[in-house]
Amino acid sequence: MLVVDDDVATVELLAHVLEDEGFEVWKAHTAAEARATVAQRCPDLVLLDVMLPDGDGRNLCHEFKTAEPTRDVFVILISGMAVGAQSRISGLNRGADEYLTKPVQPQEIVARVHSFLRIRQAADALRHARDLLEERVRERTSELQQANEQLQLAAGELRALSHRLLEAQERERRRLAHELHDEAGQTLTVLKYVFDTLEEPGLAPSPQSLADGRAALKSLTALIRNLWQELRPALLDDLGLLSALQWYFERIAVGSSLQVDFRQQGVEGRRFDPDIETAAYRTVQEALTNVTRHAGVKEAQVIVCADERSLRVEVLDEGKGFDTRGGRLSRDGSCGLVGMSERVRLLGGTFTITSQPGKGTRLVAEFPLNEAPPIAIGITPPDVTGSVTTANAPGITTKAAGE
Repeated sequence: MLVVDDDVATVELLAHVLEDEGFEVWKAHTAAEARATVAQRCPDLVLLDVMLPDGDGRNLCHEFKTAEPTRDVFVILISGMAVGAQSRISGLNRGADEYLTKPVQPQEIVARVHSFLRIRQAADALRHARDLLEERVRERTSELQQANEQLQLAAGELRALSHRLLEAQERERRRLAHELHDEAGQTLTVLKYVFDTLEEPGLAPSPQSLADGRAALKSLTALIRNLWQELRPALLDDLGLLSALQWYFERIAVGSSLQVDFRQQGVEGRRFDPDIETAAYRTVQEALTNVTRHAGVKEAQVIVCADERSLRVEVLDEGKGFDTRGGRLSRDGSCGLVGMSERVRLLGGTFTITSQPGKGTRLVAEFPLNEAPPIAIGITPPDVTGSVTTANAPGITTKAAGE
């Protein structure tokens, strides 16, 4: 508190009363002393005499109320001479919060001070709440802007993914049409020639014609079987994930130079939800396709583990890697990683990929399993942690994880 009055006795009395209430009190007897005190330390409330030796207290009140550091300071004007209504109105118009006339009871001064301090505390609390609200609004606005940017980015990636999926679908259709037209068409032409020869009256079919027909039929059967298995392996439906993966690794070993170190734990002799088996198989298939096309290595590792709660698929290579900063999964215009991620997440799973240029790639897909016991197929071997080697598949080894 700052008490300003040219009467020393009045200043001492007010200071004594306020100090008894626990307030820190500063004293001034002139307008100049009041200005100097306020310049050094800003009070919460000023008790200001109207008639000062070096100025009008109402003008000093106006100075305080219009200056930035002191505009929120409460000012109570006290006068023993300018007691008329006009003086009171003038003081209030100059910014005073209250105008009292002498003599003033010390108890009234204390009550007024406490009243103004309660107002001050409420105003401070309101200002603090407003500042917090504005800060929260700014934070929320920033969050919404970031969310909107992410949505726009996701929408753009979704449009690009849809476009690439359509392109991939058309490429696959063209490939199937090409194989059916060239290979199946030629084979059917040979078969037609053989049947036409058989229909000629009086002409016995030659052994070579029959051999050509058998070879053509065998070739056509193999072509159809390969196309059918590429579209969806029958082993996946009939025998489950492990058998389908082993068959796929055999095909990779025969058709490319990529060697697959396959390790499994808790998968042999078990069946999972068909959607999860399909997603796990496609994840491995797409990941190894990416390794073959982009990694520049001849070896990759596949780990498949399952317990009662989840099925985990992990594919690792030590190849070229790529930059995953920004959370983007597309690489060289490919939509394979994005498609894998969406397939896993649609089943409630998690999909993570870790990669750096020159330091290889690690892909992990984890699928939640129902709490119901897994469906067993066939006879579970007594030791599922033993080593199992795929027969006649060079470079492809199936092991229990942890060996």
